[in-house]
Amino acid sequence: MQSDATAYDAVIVGAGHNGLAAGVILAKAGWKVLMLESQAEPGGAVRTAAVTLPGFCHDLYATNLNGFAASLFVRDFRDELRRHGLEFVRASKPFCSVFPDGDLLGVTTDLDETLSDLRRLSPNDAEAWRRLTERYRRVGGHLTALMRERMPSWGIARALCRGAHDLGPRWPLEIAQLMLQSQRRFVRGHFEHPKTQALWAAWGMHLDFAPHVAGGALYGFIQCMSAQTNGLNFGKGGARTMIDALAGLFRECRGELRCSTTVSEVIVEDGRAVGVTLAGGERATARRAVIANLTPTVLFGKLIQKGPSGRVHRKALRFRYGPGTMMIHLALSGLPEWRDERAREFGYIHVAASLEAMSRTYRDAVSGQLPTEPALVVAQPTAVDPGRAPSGKHVLWIQVRVLPSAMNWDAIKETYADRLLELLERHAPGLRRKILGRCVLSPADLERANPNLVGGDSLSGSHQLGQQFIFRPFLGWSRYSTPVRRLYLCGASTWPGAGVGAGSGYLLGHLLADQHR
Repeated sequence: MQSDATAYDAVIVGAGHNGLAAGVILAKAGWKVLMLESQAEPGGAVRTAAVTLPGFCHDLYATNLNGFAASLFVRDFRDELRRHGLEFVRASKPFCSVFPDGDLLGVTTDLDETLSDLRRLSPNDAEAWRRLTERYRRVGGHLTALMRERMPSWGIARALCRGAHDLGPRWPLEIAQLMLQSQRRFVRGHFEHPKTQALWAAWGMHLDFAPHVAGGALYGFIQCMSAQTNGLNFGKGGARTMIDALAGLFRECRGELRCSTTVSEVIVEDGRAVGVTLAGGERATARRAVIANLTPTVLFGKLIQKGPSGRVHRKALRFRYGPGTMMIHLALSGLPEWRDERAREFGYIHVAASLEAMSRTYRDAVSGQLPTEPALVVAQPTAVDPGRAPSGKHVLWIQVRVLPSAMNWDAIKETYADRLLELLERHAPGLRRKILGRCVLSPADLERANPNLVGGDSLSGSHQLGQQFIFRPFLGWSRYSTPVRRLYLCGASTWPGAGVGAGSGYLLGHLLADQHR
């Protein structure tokens, strides 16, 4: 390492929310921390921008901030984050599904209201939903405790023991069953009406858990029940309120954040990471840690040219990504006129008609075919946060799940978006007449904007069983360490995975701070 290199305790590559969370914790612990971000602003896959017309604020990627609102990081730094502008707006009607016959089935924070809607389809389904709600009230805290521990760790073992003490000795087996079960098997074991089954299973399409894929039951259970309990939290004015607060707190703690700064190499000497080289040739040394808020393929495929063995490189490049995602952002003259007007009050509207349709969409995508009717996740943030658009106007956030990655997206994205808006108009007649402006981001656009979204996978890596829990990203790498000493990973490609809970940044930050006390 050259003697003129600037020295830090830690250098963090990537200013996504996990990198920011780790940086705050380390800076609070007295570390000298440098954070480097290649984009013009921090945030990674949490960004807000006026991409259609001036005055219309669109969350480009993530929009649901429930994970952050309930996170350990917010618990520990709530007052400081509020001081830096963090504010949530809550939708008490979190999600619903709309169906080809014009029907709507919705979930609200009022359990009686939800059960009433279910009961008109099936009294048995309403009773099953009530039992699952009671089950979640008993076990939800224990599930959350497991998700907040490093994997593997004695903390996980203690959380399982506490659960067994409180819930009975079968508790660990019940968790294992949920971890292994598919959404299809779960919902068919509890609900008899196809619409109830689709309402619940649609959450699996937010990840790569189509109804037939093993391992989706746990995710669906947590998402359905936590949304019913907590509503849907949007960031006031846009999801960037979360990033602005994190970046402000990091700088307040004397962390150094540089945007529009590209790292060309992570420097490895004698089997340990000692710093980074910037695109302009400047070097920064890291006395204690280099933290990569990146996926393994980006880190070992692009930033490390020498040091680790070929075996490590080959393993990193085998990290699997899920199908692609398209985002469609609309500036509207008014909220959509849904066939069932109740939909105008919901934060999320799922357009996913049945278990069979969702599985067919997934199979088409992974085989390289364009799905005819992919699952749509439609968010209406201005229904609860009107300040995101000019008076009387609205924004619509449409996530298209799931799509093949290897397509000539630049040539076909606008035409395909037209087809999807035709599909949506069947549920909201006259929608296209309300469009004042639109922005379509294909899977290729997502990867261009953020290299961690490989192939347009908005989750930075598949969450299926072979690549989750102790296997995320690989067996032996699950406590954020890598085969290179002093080189650590955080972000969506590490436990506990995608979402905005800042879990990996929080856990890694405390792990390093505790090691060096």
